[in-house]
Amino acid sequence: MLLDTAYLFTDITARRYFSGVNVDEGVLVIFNGKSVYFTDARYNQAVKEKLQSTDIGSRLLKDNGTVKDYVTSLGAKSLAIDYSTVTVKKYNEYKSWGLEIIDSSEEIERLRSIKKPNEIKNIKKACEIAQKCFYLALPYIKEGVTEEQIKEKLNKLYKKFGAEGESFSTIVAFGKNSAIPHHETGKTKLKKDAVVLIDTGCIVNGYRSDLTRTLFFGTPDKEFVRCYDAVLSANEKSIEFAKEGVECSTIHQTAVVQLKKHYVDEYFTHSLGHGVGLEIHESPTLSAKSDVVMENDMVFTIEPGVYINGKFGIRIEDTVVMENGKAQRLFTDDKKLIVL
Repeated sequence: MLLDTAYLFTDITARRYFSGVNVDEGVLVIFNGKSVYFTDARYNQAVKEKLQSTDIGSRLLKDNGTVKDYVTSLGAKSLAIDYSTVTVKKYNEYKSWGLEIIDSSEEIERLRSIKKPNEIKNIKKACEIAQKCFYLALPYIKEGVTEEQIKEKLNKLYKKFGAEGESFSTIVAFGKNSAIPHHETGKTKLKKDAVVLIDTGCIVNGYRSDLTRTLFFGTPDKEFVRCYDAVLSANEKSIEFAKEGVECSTIHQTAVVQLKKHYVDEYFTHSLGHGVGLEIHESPTLSAKSDVVMENDMVFTIEPGVYINGKFGIRIEDTVVMENGKAQRLFTDDKKLIVL
């Protein structure tokens, strides 16, 4: 962070990242390594207790002038705010404080993309629970069950094994619904000889996991098996190729090349992956246009897919961490096609 610059955060995720405090309202100010957390009377006592064992100060947020008075008293030369989370109205308010305004969004994005040991520990635990619950849910996938019922079962399992909840709204897609990458889980009932795509994950201490597996209920035909093998190959080769110092766009292209070998690259319609942390979509983005270079301690997904309209979709997704220069899967299953 820049010296003589006051960094101001109102976004709940950024506040949690820099302080460990998770409350709905508040303002965090960081200046030359010193942090102060402002909250109103509803949260002030709880925040004080949470911060007792830290070197972060806490103050009562009395009115709109409280933070302004504190920041201007610091002697800061500039005010850094995250343009991606601040409204125009708030920007104009901060500008009236008489300080130079700096956009901190890229700096904070990059900082959060490199995970600390405790962050990786929480993500690993979230991955462990997600994988366990996914396989425990398989016996419930039977003819006549609805997509929503499988989603509800997963959510109950997450709670049972200590997760805070789901990382995002779990996608369960039966049959041709699987050809819609972000299908909205609904009341569709499972029929014989149908694809089952499940995209899910859970939260541990605020940190998330992301897992997608594609199964087949009944007897898959040759076209489906061929496409499944293509997606699995793209998944495995991309993980193998992902190394420290490699551009994200090159990793994405590795998946495209694998799918092209099987003549299904035209059905791959989204980016290969995304960072995972306190939010389910963070930096880095593994897309064709991304010039971000892989670094150790980045956590991200590898999720190639093939989506054939009106027929089926296949996605195989792992959450991985860059350790010792190589991408390491945070799941332990073999990803072979499961036929129920």
